[in-house]
Amino acid sequence: MFYEELYTELGKLFYHLAAADGKVQPAEKKTLHELILSKWKPLENSTDEFGTDLSNLIEFSFDYETSEVVTDDGLKSFEEFYKVNRENFTPAISNKIVETAGEIAEAYRGKNKEEQAFLYSLQKLLNKK
Repeated sequence: MFYEELYTELGKLFYHLAAADGKVQPAEKKTLHELILSKWKPLENSTDEFGTDLSNLIEFSFDYETSEVVTDDGLKSFEEFYKVNRENFTPAISNKIVETAGEIAEAYRGKNKEEQAFLYSLQKLLNKK
């Protein structure tokens, strides 16, 4: 259950990071897809009732946020989830989150000031700064 909720929250978090400057760029979406395959699928092997790796929820959630008029704050939502589930966040998971966020921010013309502020807040939350 933790990973299902984590992946959904990560999709929202990464969407709001990519959209921090007002538009999600194709390079940011492509980077997220590649990082799900390389970093998140190997993390653990939970699947849904159809045998689909739950890490795909990151991309499903990201795409949902893209297709909807979203008014909530992905960082705030993640922060609330983190506070309730702090004991489940291993250093490996926290590092993967920060690394993934950093690579998404770098994917299109490097980090802008909105993305840098977002990353700083995320690192502070995960005690990585």
